[in-house]
Amino acid sequence: MESTRSIPRSPGVNAGAVLREAVAARTRRKVRDAVLLVLAVVLLATGTGFQLGLWFLGAAVAAAVVAVISGQRIRPGKQPKAVAPYRRVPLALGGVAGAIALFFVMYKVIEELDRPSASYCRRYPTACEVQSDGELAVMVVVIALIFAVLLTDRVLVWLLVTKSFRRRGFRASRGPEELWRNEWTLRRLGNSGYDSALRLFPAEDDEPAPADQAQVTVYHGYRPFVGSGTMFEPWSMALPLKPTEEHEDMPRPGFELPELYDRLTAELLKTGRSPSLSPGHRLKDLTTGDRVVISAVELVDHIDDVEARIVLPNKDDAPRPTVDRSVVDGLITRPMEWMRYFRSFQVETWDRDVVVSAYLTFGLDEEMLYVEWTPCILHPIEARHRQIDVLPEQSVRPLLEALLDLLTFPASLPRRFATAVNWLVPVHQAEGTYIAERYGATTSLRELASERQVDNYFQLTDIERYVKVLESRLLRTLGEFLESKGISVTEFMEQAMQVTNNNVHITGPVISSNVASTGRARAGNVKTGREKG
Repeated sequence: MESTRSIPRSPGVNAGAVLREAVAARTRRKVRDAVLLVLAVVLLATGTGFQLGLWFLGAAVAAAVVAVISGQRIRPGKQPKAVAPYRRVPLALGGVAGAIALFFVMYKVIEELDRPSASYCRRYPTACEVQSDGELAVMVVVIALIFAVLLTDRVLVWLLVTKSFRRRGFRASRGPEELWRNEWTLRRLGNSGYDSALRLFPAEDDEPAPADQAQVTVYHGYRPFVGSGTMFEPWSMALPLKPTEEHEDMPRPGFELPELYDRLTAELLKTGRSPSLSPGHRLKDLTTGDRVVISAVELVDHIDDVEARIVLPNKDDAPRPTVDRSVVDGLITRPMEWMRYFRSFQVETWDRDVVVSAYLTFGLDEEMLYVEWTPCILHPIEARHRQIDVLPEQSVRPLLEALLDLLTFPASLPRRFATAVNWLVPVHQAEGTYIAERYGATTSLRELASERQVDNYFQLTDIERYVKVLESRLLRTLGEFLESKGISVTEFMEQAMQVTNNNVHITGPVISSNVASTGRARAGNVKTGREKG
């Protein structure tokens, strides 16, 4: 865990609670697999070659069958997750350990095949004995202990997912009483080792940034709005500020950007007054805020600048999650290439399964107004992460899973070895240097668990609805504002018509969209710019 990395907020996700549970789960797995490896060594020493060989063979067949069945459950088009860099060395070591165990078993099998003939063994039984009664007893006890560890692990996981992690009963911190014995001992196992990093994310902290502060996003990579999902048809336009005939003598532009932001924000927040405009009257809960977006690469390149020190005063700490209003006021009038201001708008729908966010920014001088609008879509959480909500509290499933774990145990030795010896290595940063990867985020916790498309047609049409409604009100309000300042809106209306009718991405001249009207289902898997693959 990088204690210096900026972790962006995502709707419906309590980062502090998720990180604490992840640390506890990792610690439990390491303890479990370390105990199992010790028992496996004892088993290899006491079992015969034929006993162990048959178990290894059966485990290989069972593991192959399970892998095939699991592979069929993955939907077509679902990309397998890449192995994280910090896992590659432990997995390699696990493979070596598994090969050594297999070699040891094969050596025992070959040694037993070279035994004297049956008649000789009947005459001299002690000379042919390959396993004493004591070794047999130890082997049986060890197998029983292995099964006990596997069953205990499955039962504990079952208790967590069916009691502690229920959607409507989850508690981020200890309540007046535990839901089951030793619940919080297990849920906070290993947290003390990451106390400094976890302290940055309080378990109960799910509140937005204060009204007088702006939320900071430090990103690493291409996507600047980390935590908001996939960009959905962003557009921009550059508008000449030409006065109308009756206002030719008025000074231009006749307004400041803060005034324009406030006017548009006030009008967009009125969008949800009618319950018929949005299913479930979701638009009444439209939220807005200030967002400062910073490139991690450029942040470390400008580390000696006053602006960078505001966000990252100490290289051993994470970037500040918020900045004061004074920083926002400066960025509105003087945006930098690597640090920019956006006014954000967000509506959560479908019980927070789908989130539509939009980011608005302006540029202004005496002759031109630049408008940039970037909607983003957060898709629902993957179905496999929601299966725990329907699991029964009482079930024989943990027992059956433990039996399968016992059967496939020899085949799992490399993976268990990798888990037991796995370690987290922070990104190395030499004294006097700054590494952007330590500070910038490439994805959020919510995005890691999200689908790549919506679950149903109505979610898709709702995304279209919210984006269209917000865009329409934005453009109408912007036109009215410019007109009230004595500015001609003729060219603005032409470009606005293209946005509303053709869903174009305007970058200077108007470019017609190549998306047909029947291709409106773009929220399912949208990629833009360099994201195209």
